[in-house]
Amino acid sequence: MSFLYKLLFITSLLGVVLVTGNPAIGASHQKAANTIDTGYSALKLFLEDEQHLTTIRRVKLVLAFEGISAKSKKLVDEIADSSEQALEDLEKLATAKPAIVFEEFSDESIGKATLDSLRISTAKEFLFETDDFEKDLLISQSQILRVISHLAKQLAEKETNAKRKTWLNKLAIRYEKYYQQVYARISIRGKGKA
Repeated sequence: MSFLYKLLFITSLLGVVLVTGNPAIGASHQKAANTIDTGYSALKLFLEDEQHLTTIRRVKLVLAFEGISAKSKKLVDEIADSSEQALEDLEKLATAKPAIVFEEFSDESIGKATLDSLRISTAKEFLFETDDFEKDLLISQSQILRVISHLAKQLAEKETNAKRKTWLNKLAIRYEKYYQQVYARISIRGKGKA
């Protein structure tokens, strides 16, 4: 590494230390960064759960010999695939400046414990206790897809990186469309059609 690059690196590093160490500047900057990082961490958690929809559908088929209609199957699998791709994109975009630092929620935190408890009880309901797996799966999706869409919108409003901002806006639109499609499937099922 040449002297010029070392000097630029040290100067940049010193600038970061001074800004984050300055209570007047650093506190508000750190708070904004932490808010965005927390939002991205939540988005990542939701997408991680969504990527497993196909697995849940298949396990239910094996355990209870209960499948879902072809149209719902196609939609659920598309959401799962899209979520897996979105996770890959998010991981790549996280390294762009300003970098996203995903928070690892500690096992002792009430938020993590609540989320884990909710995941376990929901999985049990889906796999063992539901009378209408397809309807229940679609209803759960109608709730979570809206959360992902709105979370992406809110992050886009605060995002300073143009590439991530564009990606978030597209993600918000895509998951809102999924919500509309799921809602339409629920309406069709309510009318007794497949």
